[in-house]
Amino acid sequence: MIRATVIGGGSWGTALSHALRCGTATPTLLVRDRATATTLAGGRCRQLADLPALDGFDATTDPAVLTDTDIIFVVVPVAATAAALRLIAAHATPRTPVVLCAKGLEMEGGTPRLMTDLATDILPDAPHVILSGPTFADEVLRGLPAAITAASTDGRAIALVQTAFSGSHLRVYASHDPVGVAIGGAMKNVIAIAAGCAAGLGLGDNARAALITRGLAEMARLAAAAGAQPGTIYGLAGAGDLALSCAGPHSRNMAYGMALGRGETPLDQLAEGRHSVAALAARGRELGVDLPITSGVDNVVNQGHELRGVVAGLLARRAGVE
Repeated sequence: MIRATVIGGGSWGTALSHALRCGTATPTLLVRDRATATTLAGGRCRQLADLPALDGFDATTDPAVLTDTDIIFVVVPVAATAAALRLIAAHATPRTPVVLCAKGLEMEGGTPRLMTDLATDILPDAPHVILSGPTFADEVLRGLPAAITAASTDGRAIALVQTAFSGSHLRVYASHDPVGVAIGGAMKNVIAIAAGCAAGLGLGDNARAALITRGLAEMARLAAAAGAQPGTIYGLAGAGDLALSCAGPHSRNMAYGMALGRGETPLDQLAEGRHSVAALAARGRELGVDLPITSGVDNVVNQGHELRGVVAGLLARRAGVE
């Protein structure tokens, strides 16, 4: 059995731990507080408290668990990922593979960085894998089938991730384009906010379909400029995850956008797109890539622009060649 440590006891960390133990791994969750560890030991997740209890999870608050593990999954929000990687650097064996599960860019130091760049800076000796794709945590925790992408330049690290989930309900496909997978996972959240805004404004299904399609084009442009493989954006971590995130309010980012469209104050602070959009817009400017939808969401979320004015501006843009 593969010994896996999962940093983060939220909904996605718990769901991945369940899938791992349905596969060929024995996961231990490393969490921040004793109350979370106790809840997990009872087979429940605080964020998904309405689901039936499962067999209890092995959970601890002691980072010493990182010293004796075969693989580490970092399943915390983007803003907490750097701290988790530094915790790994302090306790784990330098060559232990690290799986990055947050979808977004971070702005530590004022420069937008993908999770792959962050991991390379903090853990230069550790193989790292990006795990991303169309997966709602509650469905994975309920044992429903799903497919996801594991991307790395290290083939053995990918194989270890695939083996860990082998036999579970989570099917893992390999990719050797971690940059493309990271960009797809980050940008789909922003496009889902835009699609939610359109739904909240009552602009109709036609507008939402147009936003999703043109949003996919933005994802592909940014990925190509960053040196990723164009086809990656049309796989699970791009088009697949985008389709799921724009399907309805089950998606945190879509729900966030719908609240904006209705003129409400969004309550879901876990919508990663709201935290990543400024960094993505900055990365686009840095690379000279036109990202009108991303920039529009940034203007609404961070710059105080009025939503209907931003929509009017998008519609007034000169129509080019698809």
